[in-house]
Amino acid sequence: MPSSKENRDALVRLDKAIAEHASDAERLLVDLVGVPSVNPLQPGVAVGKYNGGESRANELFGEWLRDAGMETHVVEADPGRANLVGVRRGSGGGRSLGINAHIDTVAPQQGRFEDPWKAERVGNLLYGLGTTDMKAAHAAAWLAVKALNTTDVGLTGDLHIHSVVGEETMSHGIGTTAVLEAGFGVDAAIIPEPTSSDDELFRLANTAAGNYLFSLTVPGKSTHWASRNLAIRAGGGGDTVGVNAIDKAFYVYTAMRQLEDQWAFSKRHPQFPPGAFIIHPGVLHADIGFPAAPYFPDRARFDYLLSFPPGDTSEQIRTEVESHIHAAAALDPWLAEHPIEFEWIDTWPPAYTDPTSEFARVALSARNEVAVDLGTPALDTPQPNGAQSDASFYEAQGIPALVCGPGNLLVAHAADEYVDVDLIPAAARMLVRTALGWCSEG
Repeated sequence: MPSSKENRDALVRLDKAIAEHASDAERLLVDLVGVPSVNPLQPGVAVGKYNGGESRANELFGEWLRDAGMETHVVEADPGRANLVGVRRGSGGGRSLGINAHIDTVAPQQGRFEDPWKAERVGNLLYGLGTTDMKAAHAAAWLAVKALNTTDVGLTGDLHIHSVVGEETMSHGIGTTAVLEAGFGVDAAIIPEPTSSDDELFRLANTAAGNYLFSLTVPGKSTHWASRNLAIRAGGGGDTVGVNAIDKAFYVYTAMRQLEDQWAFSKRHPQFPPGAFIIHPGVLHADIGFPAAPYFPDRARFDYLLSFPPGDTSEQIRTEVESHIHAAAALDPWLAEHPIEFEWIDTWPPAYTDPTSEFARVALSARNEVAVDLGTPALDTPQPNGAQSDASFYEAQGIPALVCGPGNLLVAHAADEYVDVDLIPAAARMLVRTALGWCSEG
């Protein structure tokens, strides 16, 4: 490893180069925003409307990476949705570092500006779809590599940039996981997802809750609305007349709330506050196949999204939820004979990297040096992240991964998404410090 004086001299030169090329990094961000790279599997997106956008954005990014001295590779696990890998080879013997940024965005919304793909600058804020989540990270990663290249500061380990598709719909099998399985594994990874806000810049996260998107369908039995008294009052025929699926759905909803209340005590993690893990009902729909108030609906569907702590697996959570609801349903004569149907749609495993690990110490030191320069207090230890990221899929392959980036999570996915452009060179400074501390060690 270079001496402390050599490192300090290198950082002075790197910081100067970052400042000199910061305007170029902003121009890169403007250009990337200008390429619609909406994830084609986003809810509400017309089939085929955005096909190929991710690949076009990565083609553009590849040109910039090659200009910064990186070799580039394409990994295309799903035709038309190409990942990009940039590699800066080390001199040998050092540990490798990956910088991961997803190129896909959510669907556009109507905001203050007419064109979501035309970046608009207001003061230090650059507005546009994908600025915070997370094309500013691409600009910062490029700026870090450009500085390393122009100053000729060497690393003994390889430095990778993984620009991946599919993150917004957890399609890691064609994105991050596909890149790793294609032979571009690294010894550690940093994901510059948005972790900055007005109150705290560059929050460094080592853990995030898992989540599971699922639905359950509660069966009913249709009949005329005027028969409700016969279906629910003493002296009537009860279930033989009809069963309103909405009534049964609220029975199931109550059981799910009971489970959520139990989780406030049973689902714990030392890095999360009590009650952090929830079971959120997002959609309820009931009918007979079409909206018709004069009928008993014969099916009701809930769409839920839940969160769970590191240490639990998606399989364990699935079993726990189904067992609880089936036990509640067994106490209801109708539901005991007419099972609730579950559909487990997507799950994001929890993220967890040991906060005392060497990589965490290196990244935390890099973050603190930059954050303190910006007037943000130093952190004693990494913190939980407020959102999921592809860190989970590095960790699934035994690769420590941390999250720290320039954007503000509160404006990610918002109609008026923006990023403070001053945070792009600051993020680049954090990335080069992490690379020097990690990739220069044997």
